This record gives sequence, structure tokens and C-alpha cells, in this order.
Amino acid sequence: MTYACIRVFLSLILVLTGWITPAEVALAQSSSPFAAPLQPFKLDRARQVFMRTWQFIHDHYVYPDFNGLDWQSIRAEYEPKVRAAQTLPEFYRLMAEMVSRLNDGHSTFLPPQQAGALQSYRLGSGTASVTGLAASLRRMPDHSLLVLQVIPNSKAEAALKPGDRIVAIEGTRLDREDRAHLLYGRAGLVRVTVQPPNGAPREASIERETYSTALIPPPVVAHRLPDDIGYLAIYDFLSFTTGMRAREALLRLLRDGRLNGLIVDMRANDGGMIGQMVDVLALLIDGGSAGSYVSRSGEVDAYTIPRGRTIRALDDVPVVVLAGPGTNSSGDIFVAVMQASGRARVVGMPTPGNVEMLQALRLPDGSVLWAAVKHYRDPKGRFLEGRGVQPDRLVDVEWWRYALQDDPQVKAAIGLIALGR
Repeated sequence: MTYACIRVFLSLILVLTGWITPAEVALAQSSSPFAAPLQPFKLDRARQVFMRTWQFIHDHYVYPDFNGLDWQSIRAEYEPKVRAAQTLPEFYRLMAEMVSRLNDGHSTFLPPQQAGALQSYRLGSGTASVTGLAASLRRMPDHSLLVLQVIPNSKAEAALKPGDRIVAIEGTRLDREDRAHLLYGRAGLVRVTVQPPNGAPREASIERETYSTALIPPPVVAHRLPDDIGYLAIYDFLSFTTGMRAREALLRLLRDGRLNGLIVDMRANDGGMIGQMVDVLALLIDGGSAGSYVSRSGEVDAYTIPRGRTIRALDDVPVVVLAGPGTNSSGDIFVAVMQASGRARVVGMPTPGNVEMLQALRLPDGSVLWAAVKHYRDPKGRFLEGRGVQPDRLVDVEWWRYALQDDPQVKAAIGLIALGR
């Protein structure tokens, strides 16, 4: 099964926040005092996992030059290290490090526990748990952590609200030192400095708690703004229910009457499954191309937006999409298709254009390799990788510092809607 550009990390909550690379988390795990030596049968399995991972990348990786790496030399470098590994955390650190050397922003290696947590979130099941701050966060370009959602009835709910930013942890500012790892992995209090959109920063001590992945709110938020403008934010396409949640959110907005315009906010969207992205496109576009993926060998997979699924009450409603440097993977593709089809204008800043397709290789120990195997072309046949989407109206601001009602990019979107009515 293939997915478009899932930015996966080594615990479920880090999957959602995009904070720490697999190599960094695995490195932290390798220092655990409870790390046990590999048993002989586990060591044999570790070697098998190494060879299958290396070979899959050799055979299928989208870039024939392996992004400038000599992949044979990488095998020669890491194979003896894997043979010498004495603990499972050390082995998984080496695997994550090797895959991260591809440096494409997508390909990654997940040890079994983290692979299971991601699967649990995607399925919406409660089979996995997370210990840490009960909130979904995104790292911003200034290194602060933007609060997207807080789990209801959690210990974090009294201290954090969506739109707040964590700017310091245990007294150290995040623009000086990355301390995000202190928010997760163990129980107990953690001291943070919280910067609301309006007002002075405040100190808070928040208890890290263990909670089920089933409690994490859906990555879809909707509001009705003044002048009957709808606002829909989608934070990722990782869950199998994202398309359904987006439909439900839009229908709830319409229960209060007709919309004069719709703003779709993709500025913090970290990507996910292309099927879910197409499902959301189908709410606003009645059929047509969603672009295509091209493999290293030239094989083409075309994606089509299904007909008959649009929300009819939105058919003639003007749409503006907000986008920027934090719009990744299938989020970036969503913006490209909405713009190329003429269904929406784009406001904000250029997107990064990091849109390779990933394919999952499930390994004998339960770990998973996600490898970039295909390039994306938009409906007009243009390759998006490294180019991204250029906004129709450039508004170069640090939007995460503003409350929604004061956000200059949101105001610009409302202005475009008013001009188009």
C-alpha cells in the first residue's frame, strides 16, 4: 500500500507534531539504562531487517543517484555497525540514521513500537498509548511549538489553548536549544513558557500523562467567521477518517445557513494519505485530475477526483486556500490541485514542494521502512518537487503569532472572497 508523503516520527505524538527526526529519537532511546543485549535469534533478525531495508531502497528509491549518495558505500559503512550492535535500541538507531542519510525529507525508518502507534492513529483505534503532553503541536520556523489541539479533559487543558505557542521548556527558550523531547516519553510535571496570540507570556507546570491514541482529536477544525465566511483547517491526512471528518465539519457550518465564502487553511498541514486528500478535494471539485505520480522507471499512476461527492451548497461558494512553508506533502498537493483546477485562489507564502510518494515496507520484526518511490506531477503536468505552489496573493507574515481574527493572511483571504462575490 502506498501513501503520499507521511512525515512519520518515532512516537505517535511526534508523528503529529513534526518535531524530531527518527535518528534523533532512536539515539535518545539507545541511551536507556534498560537496553537489553540482543539475543542470537534477534541479532539474526536484525541482519535480515538491515538487508531488506538496504535492498528495497536500492531497487525502488525514486532518485537513481540516491540523492547524491553512493548507496553501495552506505552498505559497506553500516553493515559492520549492524553486526556489532549489542542492543535493539542501538540497532534501531543505526537503521534510522542510515535511512535519514537519504536526506529527502520523507524517507524514514520506524521501529516496531512507533510503527504500531502510527497504525493505531490511522485506524482511529485505541490500541496504542502515548505518555507526555496531551496536545497536538507543530514546530514553527521560529522554533516555537504551536498548539493545534488539546485533548479534552486532560491535564494540559487548563494550561493550553489552540493558538498558544510553547516558547520555552524548563526555562530554556526553544530558539536557543531544542528541548521538545522533554514533553514526551515519561510521566511527571514539565515547566513551559506559553505565549498566547494576544497578551504576555505565562509560566505553566503541566503534568505529562499517559493517554490512548483514540483520544487525539480529529485533525479537522471548522468555524464560522463574520460575514458568514466558513473556515476549515486540516492539520494532516494521516487518518483514514480525515475525508469523512472534513465533510461532517462543512455540513455543520452549513446548518447555520449559506456561506458567502470558504477559507481552507492548510498552513500547518503535514501531509498523509493521498486517498484522504482526494476525498477532501471531492467535496469541492466534481471530478477531474488530481495529478499523477511517476516512478524511477517511468511508470505513471494517475489520480482522479471522483464525481458526485461535492457538497452542493458549496458549488458556487468562492474558496481561498491558505498555504505556506508548513504546508507539506499531500497538503502541498491539495493546494496545487485547488489552484490548478481554478477552484480556489491561494493566499500566504510559497509551499516547500516536498511531495514524493512513500511506499511502506513492513519488516519481519514489525518495523517499517517508508521510502520515497515516486515524483508528483500536478494536473497541468508540472513537477512540484522542489518548486512548490506560488500563492496568488503573497502575504509574508509569521501568521502563527496572530489570533485568527487578527491574522493578516486570513484578512487577505476574506478580502479576496469579497472581491469575488
